Amino acid sequence: MIGRLSFWYKDNVSNEVDCVACRLVSGMGLLGIGAFLLAQAKKRPKPLESYTMKGLAAAVGVIGVARLADANFLKATVEESKEQETKTLKATSDHQFFARR
Repeated sequence: MIGRLSFWYKDNVSNEVDCVACRLVSGMGLLGIGAFLLAQAKKRPKPLESYTMKGLAAAVGVIGVARLADANFLKATVEESKEQETKTLKATSDHQFFARR
């Protein structure tokens, strides 16, 4: 059942990995998280806590801007070959637990 669900999901996913809408949603989400962390950092009484949260806010904000700018270091570089994919399909289809009766 799990094998079937994973293949169903793989078939229904868009081939476009890095679409503009995905970048906008994730980039703006990361910027929002960074803004929230910065606002919470201002409420901390101890300087070490404040500086730590400001550092985290800066890091999350930079990742958000990089995501919006489609930075190269965020892109996946490894691609699965067709040979490995056919081996995976054959291996999961041979298992009797997932066989349809």
